[in-house]
Amino acid sequence: MTRYTFNKGQSSVEYLIVCAALVAALFTPLENDKSVIDHCAESLKEWYNAFAYNKSMSTLPDYN
Repeated sequence: MTRYTFNKGQSSVEYLIVCAALVAALFTPLENDKSVIDHCAESLKEWYNAFAYNKSMSTLPDYN
């Protein structure tokens, strides 16, 4: 029964290490001092600008 009490907090430590490694990987600069998060934010901005432009266009009239 004593072994169970020693292993009780191990998953929390493993979870913390994995999350820290993922955060470090996402914020590590890749090219031109831009991280993965910067690339994702830039892509999301470009997508939203294209979406907003497309949404602002009026529909063509139906002459049928």
